[in-house]
Amino acid sequence: MSERKFIIVAPHADDEVIGCFTLLRANAVDTIVFGTEGAMKEFNIAILKADIRFDVKCNYLDNYPFVASINKVFLFPDPTYETHPEHRRIGMLGEEILRAGGNVVFYCTNMLAPYIFEVQEPLIKRKCLDSLYPNKKSLWEYDHRYFLFEGYTKWLIGGKICLV
Repeated sequence: MSERKFIIVAPHADDEVIGCFTLLRANAVDTIVFGTEGAMKEFNIAILKADIRFDVKCNYLDNYPFVASINKVFLFPDPTYETHPEHRRIGMLGEEILRAGGNVVFYCTNMLAPYIFEVQEPLIKRKCLDSLYPNKKSLWEYDHRYFLFEGYTKWLIGGKICLV
């Protein structure tokens, strides 16, 4: 993929890997926008310490201008299927951008969504999570949903779901 066209909006540091690892691994992500400046700092510290490198720009939500862009796709947490309140809150911002004509795709960090699929290289994703966020290892150590699955969906205004 020559042009990096995706912008991930992640409520917390680690959500970008849990929900969008395949795109990160394909070097298709241009920017990661974190829900807080603290999450952005945590990610930047993590990539400095880890053996894995992602060539992405980082920003945080309060300072990031959301504009409808023809050649950029925003990835937001899905406010319908996410269970964490912060994920839902930030996902609702994605809904607003979608309704305003922005190019938005939703991702989910858990297996509740009907559009989840198995990733091709789950052990590489697991190693990436372990390498970037060793202090959070207990979150996914026995929970395979964090590293075996991910998925994306484009909503059609009107309530229908179209798989991407």
